[in-house]
Amino acid sequence: MKNIVIAGINTGVGKTVVATLFAKALQAHYWKPVQCGIPSDYDWVKSQIGEDCYPSKFLLKTPCSPHLAACNENIQIDVNQLRPPQHDGLLIIEGTGGILSPLNETKTWIDAAIQWDAAWVLVHRHYLGSLNHCLLTLEALKQRNISLLGMVFNGEADAETEQMLLKKADSQCLGRLVWEKELNPLKISKIAHTWKPVLQKALGS
Repeated sequence: MKNIVIAGINTGVGKTVVATLFAKALQAHYWKPVQCGIPSDYDWVKSQIGEDCYPSKFLLKTPCSPHLAACNENIQIDVNQLRPPQHDGLLIIEGTGGILSPLNETKTWIDAAIQWDAAWVLVHRHYLGSLNHCLLTLEALKQRNISLLGMVFNGEADAETEQMLLKKADSQCLGRLVWEKELNPLKISKIAHTWKPVLQKALGS
C-alpha cells in the first residue's frame, strides 16, 4: 500500500486540511486528482508543506460538481486517466466533494479511486444532516468492499455520536480537528506531530 485516500462525507468537511496533516505527519506527498475552483487546494497545501505536492490532473475553474465544471470548459474527465503519479514513497490523495461526486455522465469519484492500491480515511464534520451523509457514505463503501483505515472528526466533539459512527464503520478514530482561526505551517506541524504516533500505529510502521 503506497496510497492513502482522504475521502469526505460531503464537500467542505476538511479534507484538504486533513490531507495536509497526513502528508506532514507521514512525510508523504500530496495529490488532488480533480480540482474544482480557484484558488486551488494544491496552492494552499504547497504553502503549508512545501514542494511535496503533485499538481491536479484536471484543474477546473468552476467551484461546482466535477462533471459540471468539466462541461463548462468542454473537458471530458476520463477516470482511466486518473492514475496516481509514479512515486517511491507514500502518497496522500484528496478526494473531490463526496465519494459519489460525478466525474462525468456515468462515473463518480469512487469509480476512479477504487482502482488505486489505497487505504481509505473518512473525514466527518458535525452539521445538520451529517449523520445521514456519513451513513450513506459508509454504505457505499461497504457495497464496494472498501474498509476504512480510520476516521477523522472535524469540529466540536460529540463523543456519543462519534462512537456510534465508528461502530458503524468498524473503524477507529485517527485524529480530531478543532476550530482554528488561522492555520499556518507552524500550527500544521504541531498538529501533525500529535497525530503522527496514531497514524504510524494504524499503518503498522
